[in-house]
Amino acid sequence: MKKFILLFLLISFSCQSPYGRVTTEDEKSQMIKTLFQNVSEENIDYLKEIFSDDMEFIDSKENTLDKDGFIAGVENIFDLFDDITFEETDGDATGSEIETTTYENGIVWTNIWNTFTATGKYTGQKVSFPFHISYQWKGDKIIKEVQFFDSSIFEKEMDAKAGINGTSTKVIGLAELIVNKGFNKKDVENFMVRFTKFVRDTEPNTYDFGYFISSNGKRVNLIEKYYSSEDFVHHLNNFESSEFAQEFMTLFTLDKVIISGDSSDALKAKAKAYGAELRSQVGGWID
Repeated sequence: MKKFILLFLLISFSCQSPYGRVTTEDEKSQMIKTLFQNVSEENIDYLKEIFSDDMEFIDSKENTLDKDGFIAGVENIFDLFDDITFEETDGDATGSEIETTTYENGIVWTNIWNTFTATGKYTGQKVSFPFHISYQWKGDKIIKEVQFFDSSIFEKEMDAKAGINGTSTKVIGLAELIVNKGFNKKDVENFMVRFTKFVRDTEPNTYDFGYFISSNGKRVNLIEKYYSSEDFVHHLNNFESSEFAQEFMTLFTLDKVIISGDSSDALKAKAKAYGAELRSQVGGWID
């Protein structure tokens, strides 16, 4: 009897009207197609018109922007890339498509699946990656954009731009450590498991944190990267006030410390306590 009831419910549910109605030749789908044509032409005016003044932008990392921030971001893409193109959205089997779903509660979303292709102005590299973006409508204006793709290609180009223009705020900490007598490779590994977890949990802007030990277990070099001098200062304050500071200095002796990048006055003051050498960037880029 239970199986019969379950089967009846499944059949009844499958015969009901779908919650959303999907179309591909509607006005809003065409507006999104026009939007991307304007992006490929580096024309910002259409985007300023089609997006609501109250719009919310959300990227794949859950960062949010208002309209002004979003428009500035698109203009930055125009500065980073040449020859921006997208695949034709003609409903073929290339993986490029635009469709609009109108739900019974009145909410309307348009989705696009396509491929971004361009040439970086600062790296000189040609890039291509698939993307998915969803747009929520309020009348004939886009009230929300949600992106679903890896934005690391944009970040790489911004790093190259900052390197060429000498405007990077990122700072690198480099050090050569001597493992003190009485300690071995296993002691270092055990300490780093706990210390690494501490940094991950308390320092969101310490984005690279690597320690490397010699084959004989007697020397360790470290490479730490921070988005800004303020983030580096936070790391040092965080470290100095933690239970790890004394254990670190018991385990290691500082042989050489280098701080590379655009160091603030606060970081320079901190550097003196560690006998650090300060070096400014003269070329390349910092990821």
